[in-house]
Amino acid sequence: MEDSVRQMLVEFARAFERGDVGALGGMFFHDDALIFYGTHDKLHFTRWTDVERSFQRQSEFLKDLQCRITGDIHVRLLAGGAAACAGTAGFGIHATMGGVRFDLPALRMTCTVERHGAEWRFVQMHLSVSDRPFLDRVGHVLESA
Repeated sequence: MEDSVRQMLVEFARAFERGDVGALGGMFFHDDALIFYGTHDKLHFTRWTDVERSFQRQSEFLKDLQCRITGDIHVRLLAGGAAACAGTAGFGIHATMGGVRFDLPALRMTCTVERHGAEWRFVQMHLSVSDRPFLDRVGHVLESA
């Protein structure tokens, strides 16, 4: 069961890289209890419509995007396997944004997923950038989002 959660995170990275908002949408619950946090203050959402809009905007801003999970994915099953927490410190993004090329090989990603039948769905996700120089260089793009 832990492997299916790991695979979900890998599939998330692939869909994010493609800018496939439809595929991403199939991975999240679409209710007002969804929680999505990112480093930037405009990446804190509690409804699917806001998360979806963010993914759409990111796919517009991010060019030449490559996204891979390069670190171990740690999984803890909860509620007898009905839910799980997962995380990695190796969520890698390489792209160009606002004319600035950047490589972030080790973003931190944590999430909570719930299982319904054979499918997992995200109910909480947090992506964080620890690279302050990167945030300083692209802040003007993030502020306009």
